[in-house]
Amino acid sequence: MRIYALKNLPPEIVAVTFAKCSRSPLMFDKIAKQVTEESSAKFNKKWVIDFGHGSIAEHAFLNIAIEDVSLLAIECIESNRLASYTEKSSRYQIYNSKRVYIPQEFDKNPEIRKIYKNAIDKLFKTYQESIEPIKNVIIKKYPKKKNEDQKIYEARMRSKWMDVSRFLLPSASLANLGMTANARSCEHAIEKMLSNPLKEVQEIGQKCKKVALDITPTLIRYVSPNEFNINNEKKLEQEMEKENLKETPLEFKGEIKVDLVDYDKNAEDTILTALLYKYRTISYKKAKKIIQRKNYKEKEKIFDSILKNIKSIYDKPPREFEYVYYTFDLLIDQGAYYDFKRNRIMTQTPQILTADYGYFTPELIIESKIEKEYKEAIDIASEAYHKIYKQFKDQAPYIITKAHARRVLMKMNLRELFYFIGLRSRQAGHFSYRKASQMIYDKVAKAHPMLAKYILVDKS
Repeated sequence: MRIYALKNLPPEIVAVTFAKCSRSPLMFDKIAKQVTEESSAKFNKKWVIDFGHGSIAEHAFLNIAIEDVSLLAIECIESNRLASYTEKSSRYQIYNSKRVYIPQEFDKNPEIRKIYKNAIDKLFKTYQESIEPIKNVIIKKYPKKKNEDQKIYEARMRSKWMDVSRFLLPSASLANLGMTANARSCEHAIEKMLSNPLKEVQEIGQKCKKVALDITPTLIRYVSPNEFNINNEKKLEQEMEKENLKETPLEFKGEIKVDLVDYDKNAEDTILTALLYKYRTISYKKAKKIIQRKNYKEKEKIFDSILKNIKSIYDKPPREFEYVYYTFDLLIDQGAYYDFKRNRIMTQTPQILTADYGYFTPELIIESKIEKEYKEAIDIASEAYHKIYKQFKDQAPYIITKAHARRVLMKMNLRELFYFIGLRSRQAGHFSYRKASQMIYDKVAKAHPMLAKYILVDKS
């Protein structure tokens, strides 16, 4: 047995070295010595590009640093399931009013540019001025614990007051992020960017492609805008706009809403049937009949035996829990969605960023006696959104803040729910998404109390 790393090799050579093992009896280190950059390019051209063996490209990894891009653009970049991201935090860093994105399209319309810029300036002015009063209220609420290190206390308090101030940040705020992806996923991500209606995102896609070509000159060479997807988006939007909606406008009360809109009514039986199928040599139908004959107590006993020892969110239930799905319709603040979007082992359908639903006002804003200034700034941003939307539909969301309400459809399996609720309900999390994850838990607990009682939800 030999297990070792292939060190200091270009990503394309690594990909070819691993790919060749399917037909070569040689050891990997021997194969690697025979592969050159020229031969790897020819190999990838033949097998990945011409013959479509895309899995080979999954062995070539890219680390791309992306700087000074808007929060709105980051949504598109991070919407890819098979990649890893780390970005600038709004909980630990103060954002700079000089680092904002102004759409190029506004250059042709000085009036719109002025409306946009005035709203941005007002938001950032209020954001900066909110920090001190919120900070003072937080420190009074949470005095330093006995024997607590001063630096640890300050860091803990910083995240608390910045959690509130960040509601004022617009989606035009610029941030940095690091992206790690294999060449196959990277190609898909770049294709999505090049196909996006926003010029900023298209430009990011072009620059990412250029950087990727320096790392893997063959594997991402042919990525381009996907005309099929572009045309589909346009057709679907036109088709959906034909629907004559007579719904009365939502009466927004500044509260998070969570609806469980679809789920497996027989979740317990579905999981137990799959587990019995796994360990006994019988058909699925036979396994299902056996489980259906069991009473509530018998089923509960089986679940207790496999779940009662869960102590951490990293203790995962058996994979058979993935056969059960839940779909939620959430109305949350954009800041909460911005954090939820990073949980990618699920399917998410966010609605477009809009001012139509209204916005949230944290209690600490009121306690800090800055409610008037806060609401004035966000009202100006909302008004600017509606004016910009009439002429620049795609660019209007740049002005939307983290306080604005947004709807998102989220579908995930029960195994992921164990992790998601455990992670997002923790005390260290932002108070807004904590509340949403606790409400998600309550819906699951009502539907399936036998299963939900083992989820490590933090209700404090």
